[in-house]
Amino acid sequence: MPQDSLNSKQIAQVVDLLCEGEIEGFPNAVHPDGVKISRTTAKEQYFIGSLKDVFFNNTPVLAPEAQVNGDSKLTDPGIQQHLNFDLGDGVFENELGTQDQPKLSAFTNSTNRTTVVVNTEVPKATVPPGTSTNLLTYSADGSPVTQQITDADVDQVNVTVGVNALSRFKENGEIKGSIVRYKIQIQYNDGGGYSDVPLAGSYDKNGVYLGDGNFEIRGYTPDLYQETRAIVFNTAKTSDPNNFPINIRVIRTSQEVRDFSKETVNDTLTWFNLVKIVTDKTRYPNSVIFGHKFDAQQFPSIPRRSYRIRGLKVRIPHNATVRDDGSLEYSGTFNGTFKAAREYTNDPAFVLYDLLTNTRYGLGSYILTPEERAEAEKNGGDNFEGTSDVAANLDVYSFQQASAYCGTLVPDGFGGTEPRFSCNVCIKTQSDAFKLVQEMCSVFRAMPFWEAGGISLAQDRAEDFTYIFNQSNVTEEGFSYSGSSMKGRPTCVSVKYFDNDARDFRTELVELNSQFVDSTDPNIDFLEKYGYNKKEIVAFACTSRGQAYRLGKWFLYTAHRETEVCSFQTDMAAGITVRPGDYIKISDPVRGGRVVSGRVTSGSTTTAIKLDRSDTEMFGASAPPSFEFHTILPDGSFVQTTSSIVGNTVTPNSALALAPAAGAPFNIGYSDIVLTKWRVLTVEEGEGVYSITASAHEPRKFDIIEDPNARFGVRSFTQLGAKPDAVTNLQLEEELYEEGDKVLQRIKVNWQQSLRANEYEVEYQLDVDNSVKVTVPGTAFDILDSRTGAYTVSVRAVGYDLDVERTGKRFSSPTTATINAVGKNEPPSNIGSLNITPIDQHTAELHWPEAGDLDVRIGGTIEIRHNPRTTGDIKWSQSEKIVPTVNGSTTRKIVPLKDGHYLVRAKDSVGNYAPLSGIPSVLVDLPEPQDLEVVQTFTESPSFPGTFSQTFNSTTEGGITLQADGQIDDITDFDSVTNIDFFGDVVPVGSYIFQNTLDLGAKYDVELLANLQINTINPDDFWDSRSDNIDTWNDIDADDLSETNAELYSRSTNDDPNGASPSYGTWEPFANSTKRGRGFQFKVEMETDNDSQDVVVQTLGVTVSLQRRTEQERDISSGTAAKAVTFPSAFYSTPSITITATNMATGDFFELSSVSRTGFTITFKDSGGTIVDRNFDYQAVGHGKEIT
Repeated sequence: MPQDSLNSKQIAQVVDLLCEGEIEGFPNAVHPDGVKISRTTAKEQYFIGSLKDVFFNNTPVLAPEAQVNGDSKLTDPGIQQHLNFDLGDGVFENELGTQDQPKLSAFTNSTNRTTVVVNTEVPKATVPPGTSTNLLTYSADGSPVTQQITDADVDQVNVTVGVNALSRFKENGEIKGSIVRYKIQIQYNDGGGYSDVPLAGSYDKNGVYLGDGNFEIRGYTPDLYQETRAIVFNTAKTSDPNNFPINIRVIRTSQEVRDFSKETVNDTLTWFNLVKIVTDKTRYPNSVIFGHKFDAQQFPSIPRRSYRIRGLKVRIPHNATVRDDGSLEYSGTFNGTFKAAREYTNDPAFVLYDLLTNTRYGLGSYILTPEERAEAEKNGGDNFEGTSDVAANLDVYSFQQASAYCGTLVPDGFGGTEPRFSCNVCIKTQSDAFKLVQEMCSVFRAMPFWEAGGISLAQDRAEDFTYIFNQSNVTEEGFSYSGSSMKGRPTCVSVKYFDNDARDFRTELVELNSQFVDSTDPNIDFLEKYGYNKKEIVAFACTSRGQAYRLGKWFLYTAHRETEVCSFQTDMAAGITVRPGDYIKISDPVRGGRVVSGRVTSGSTTTAIKLDRSDTEMFGASAPPSFEFHTILPDGSFVQTTSSIVGNTVTPNSALALAPAAGAPFNIGYSDIVLTKWRVLTVEEGEGVYSITASAHEPRKFDIIEDPNARFGVRSFTQLGAKPDAVTNLQLEEELYEEGDKVLQRIKVNWQQSLRANEYEVEYQLDVDNSVKVTVPGTAFDILDSRTGAYTVSVRAVGYDLDVERTGKRFSSPTTATINAVGKNEPPSNIGSLNITPIDQHTAELHWPEAGDLDVRIGGTIEIRHNPRTTGDIKWSQSEKIVPTVNGSTTRKIVPLKDGHYLVRAKDSVGNYAPLSGIPSVLVDLPEPQDLEVVQTFTESPSFPGTFSQTFNSTTEGGITLQADGQIDDITDFDSVTNIDFFGDVVPVGSYIFQNTLDLGAKYDVELLANLQINTINPDDFWDSRSDNIDTWNDIDADDLSETNAELYSRSTNDDPNGASPSYGTWEPFANSTKRGRGFQFKVEMETDNDSQDVVVQTLGVTVSLQRRTEQERDISSGTAAKAVTFPSAFYSTPSITITATNMATGDFFELSSVSRTGFTITFKDSGGTIVDRNFDYQAVGHGKEIT
């Protein structure tokens, strides 16, 4: 028989929202010659090319070497061979975030579905008589089956067709598959005829798609097979309601020609249903969306998706050109205007500019002026469209200067170059505005500040000095300094960045070396000298290893060489000139030891500058022959020139551009007095003064950070021979964890960080199994889904340089630890407590706190038992399972309400019970009911005269037990038998039926209360009977035997139970319940799940009671004869009667007679004994109500 080859498939549909705003697109959607594929003229090919930039579970959907041409299809062999996943009939679409973008045509969410059941055979054409059976295919259409859509809101339909079976049975007994071909056609009410439906949307497809509207089912199936075709209407036509109704028809097309005298063919095509769909019309304007449809069998769950894109289009300066890497290159002079069209760039300065000015997803609503916001809103919240539309509150020139610095090419560490700073980030969550702006500025070492009514950028970059300060232009408090502790300075920094090639985060390690610390000792180990103080930082929006490395160097350099902060107050002239980010020089005599600064006096020229002090005042007897002279010119510019001095006149080597004005500050620097350099952090205006805070500045750092000779290889400051230190404090711990609907165990491995370790190698082995090695970046690792046994775990620290392929890795000596994993063999903990709340006279609710063990809550159970004993030692083994076990996550259960103790016990997913000690219980001690009459009590124990089935009355154990299955003939050595009554294994089930049947004489609702006391034994529990190791015994006293149970059952009949053939109902369990019937029989069912454990029914009985009942009637006329009263329903026994007469005269009396369970007779007489007519009320109180 052939294999059933027709199987339905599930199509996974995923639509991802990538970002907000228009992007350029996918970088690898290009032709083989590198030319970009047009989304306008070759949209399908663009979708295919973009799959190179789409990753499922970190694997590209389409391999990079695939060549996408102008006519490529996803089904082309050249494309298929480079697909890393078998996507079946995959559909891929994307939109790049424009305002007027269309919806994804193949990805719709239905807002309303209406199913029309068609269930009609689609007939095939009649083959003319005499047609040769050698003609394998007869090409003719059968009669169509048509459905009509009148609802103008419907924009898509699903047509479900199929076969109940598809096969050919040949006369020789051979079974083969067959072929069914059909087509689907559509007709709009626009005067046109039928046309084949276009292929669009998703469908379950098995077989071959032959072309638009024509389909084929090929293969063999003995049972039902269905497939669904999705038909999306032409929106250009459905937008006009007059084009409705729309007709959809299915037609059976060509068929195989067979000799039906020799073959039986099952190939009936049925149109099962039509689903009319009104879809969601959302276009997601200004949102980048990517839709995927693919065969779901490729993945156990929806795959993790990631995308490589060229991101948001932003406004860029008019003289900027976007390089291939996304950075900006400038030509000419910036005039303050932008290009007309937005372009993609990863330049951080203008990405920040876009964020600050966009009113839709940025801060434009706060930064733009009202007029600018109005202009922006015309464009859907985007930036302005005009080339000269510049935000008045932003200093665009400072952004352009920062951008030019960002785009400068610097060494990338691999022998090439890259932009100094790039911004590649996906901001996926709403962020605090100030924090986000700070993070964006951190990408390119910038600092925003408010100046003259607008926001400007200051950047930590190489620039000229702009001002000088000395005692003459600061307040008398002078300069105040503060610094950081050497102990707190990092000696190693780990920079986290996103590696685009690995599509995951990576870290770059930078260690302290002589570039960061003044040292002339080439052999010094800075980590040993200063200690190992590692800091971890995140390179926000960084995808370049080189950029991350430069950030690490900048971080260490500033931490060690720019540690001081200087604060002082100055006059207005300097305060309004200096801005945050400016570089200044300070001459402080407190540090320099002499005053070599002051102010320029009147009479200065460009070649002779007059000072307020002479050379002897500053230098003593001998002034240096030349020095560096610094001052501020009238236009505010800073000047530094080599000069000499005679008296109080300084002569520069070359004439200045302007003569310094009187009062301008000056500083002199030379070999003995070096002026300190600072970068301004803040400028705050006070009353008549300005407070300035500046941080130490070392101009050499930029050359060090961007060292053109730097390579990602052996670094001169790394000791290649030094291995990482061995890890310490290796700890192993076993714990349970949740995975889906399962509870598994794992070994948690933790250790302390090792000096110079880049990563760690963990090797573990279970018993004598093969060892497993893994490499981890941190100091923790989990052995998932661990098993029971002894685990040996070794951890080695691994160190390496950046050029690890050349220098190799260095391993520390291993640190080893062991753990004996017990898995889920450890018993769970007991439930914390147990409480009960009565509901009515029959039931109550038990409630308890949630189980503390994961493997009880998931996959485990809670067992509920009842012990009728109210005092003494309440044992688990003497308790019955009063209700079925409940799920381990349950915290409450309705139970029958009875006297005695209720107990709950946790049982984990592998069958381990919680310990016997500590099982929670709750006592119920019910008062005697006042409204019940006990009509009969059945007590079977201790004689048990009833009928046994695989049970017997064991005088030794004191009750009914399950019998053993051993035969006397099987005993070969009587001396070896320790218990003749229980030779062999205990049978799993047995029963005992009560001797007597309850006959109430009529049908009543009765209260049945079980009286059942049990015990669980190990029937062969003698020392000589046990041959296994005593360490494996879970119990010696037989108190923890949990695998037996006994339960009382009843069945009833409405017939006379003593009659010839009464008809009984089914046996039903009961503990405390109400049953209806005339006759009742009782039995106890006994069971064990362990052939070494037996249940003993020690006390067995049933108490039968009837509910108290009152019948009454008012204002009855007795008449002039004896009045017979019949109760509406008979009592079980004669009730008590109370008569209340309402109109008796003096001397009247009444007589009651014939009082029974069904009624009574009453006669009223006067004082002379004559019967008189009187009115009376009666009340009858008894038990039971006969049901007729």
